[in-house]
Amino acid sequence: MTLQEVVGAAKLTPQELDQLMERLEELRQEQWDQQIARDREAGRFDEIIGRAKQDMAAGLATPL
Repeated sequence: MTLQEVVGAAKLTPQELDQLMERLEELRQEQWDQQIARDREAGRFDEIIGRAKQDMAAGLATPL
């Protein structure tokens, strides 16, 4: 189904539209979490984590 078909078929009340928007945001957040997990597993954060640890050890940063 295309976006245009969905929009054309969606005759929603304001409450239903709010519920749909909430669910779409949940789906977006789930996708973001999955991407972060894949990046972490692939080691894409290793370099920046290493630099942060070095900065902490050198006293250039403080814990949150």
